[in-house]
Amino acid sequence: MHKYLLFLIPFIVMLFSCEEEYIPQDVFDKPEISVEGYIEYGDSALPPYVILTKSFPYTSTLSPEALNELFIHDAIVKVSDGTVEVQLTEICLNDVLSFDSILANMIANSIGLGGVNLGTLNYCVYVDIGRFLGSSNLVPEIGKAYYLTVINGADTVRATTTIPPLIPLDSVFYVNHPDFPVNDSLVEMRAKLRDFPNRADFYRIFTKRNSEPMFALLGGSVTDDKIFDGREFEFPIQRGQPQTADFDINSFGYFWRGDTVTIRSANIDFEHFRFWQTLEYNVGTQGPFTTYVRIESNIKGGLGIWGGLSFGDYTLIVQ
Repeated sequence: MHKYLLFLIPFIVMLFSCEEEYIPQDVFDKPEISVEGYIEYGDSALPPYVILTKSFPYTSTLSPEALNELFIHDAIVKVSDGTVEVQLTEICLNDVLSFDSILANMIANSIGLGGVNLGTLNYCVYVDIGRFLGSSNLVPEIGKAYYLTVINGADTVRATTTIPPLIPLDSVFYVNHPDFPVNDSLVEMRAKLRDFPNRADFYRIFTKRNSEPMFALLGGSVTDDKIFDGREFEFPIQRGQPQTADFDINSFGYFWRGDTVTIRSANIDFEHFRFWQTLEYNVGTQGPFTTYVRIESNIKGGLGIWGGLSFGDYTLIVQ
């Protein structure tokens, strides 16, 4: 055994003595406008809103100060259905926090920012204020196309999305944990769905637990209907949570007895689906031996997503 070690030692020493630090080439040219915006149809739909940031080199060091610098302020953001056009108003949550912390956190939770320290990160959103006040002339409708225009200085980006028909869940229920009765405190959520036949449909699933924000399913929130077109079937729904949450292998994906659970089932169009499918694939396959997939976007002249969705919410209490 020792002779093999003596044989390998010179090669190991040579390997490390020849090793050089690899610094990947930075192909970053200039910041691009990055868009995350949505227009929703549903009983508790938010007004159309858009978050604008600047892209940055992946070799950059991030800090709260650096993140705050990424938000794009004072842009002209317009949403139109081809007939009616509204201009969105920029709201920064630090400003809201200064006079109403409850409202600031309510807005943060509604757009999936629960747990973010609003005192450190000044999150800014462009929103149709008229929808909050009940005075907006732009009313989201199923089957319509909606056009986004963003003007920031000399740069203009555009995007188009549609709000597809909603395919409601037939039922939502829960079953005991696979290790029941040893584990009698956790349950698995399930749902039944009847897909519309002979049509390409695209789904995105979110969950909400008690007073937590609504979270998309981690790593796999979207699907098409290629393997179940026109079929009626049952499927499990994992508990959504932020990527920054601690991972507990024993409770991951499950809910607790006593929880009030809301399942949101949304239908989205193909471009919206492909954005999340490619993004989630990249997030889930990071590592030195994985294949990079370009994240698809419907933003012309920039990055990100402008997405329409129709959704239904289903709430039950786990006993």
